[in-house]
Amino acid sequence: MRTVKNLILMFFVASLVFGLLSCQTMTKPEGPVATLEVIPQETFLSPALIKAPVSFKGTGFDAGEMISVEMVLPPGMTMKGIEEGANVGIAFADADADGNFSAAMAPTATLNWFFQVGWTPLIKPDFKQAKPLPPGDYKILATGLESDKMATANLKLIPPPKQ
Repeated sequence: MRTVKNLILMFFVASLVFGLLSCQTMTKPEGPVATLEVIPQETFLSPALIKAPVSFKGTGFDAGEMISVEMVLPPGMTMKGIEEGANVGIAFADADADGNFSAAMAPTATLNWFFQVGWTPLIKPDFKQAKPLPPGDYKILATGLESDKMATANLKLIPPPKQ
């Protein structure tokens, strides 16, 4: 009787291990692993970012798919118009035939999300209402909208140089 119980137990454990290993191999992503590069990796907030914006390069996505680039807000940080805990869309692009993409922040994205400016009735940025992001490390996430492939990188906002 004890031998039968041991055999059943061994069969059960072996089935469980086999099942877990099978599920693990089924969830492996197809193709290359997605990567993301933020250029520059470190910057301070200045009006120069309007003419030379933060840009992004990625690889390993599906050919032709749209890529969404988002900034992950740190816990407790809030932004006007963004629900707490939500990411902020800062750029988008289409992957080329090799699954690579490049994108740059539009001036309005830089003004809205990095400087958090207000806007005048004439639709001009109002820097008097600006609430610039504080210095720190910000996680950037690129997601392929068809493949769900994701890649992350960091952007470090540093304090401006002392004058």
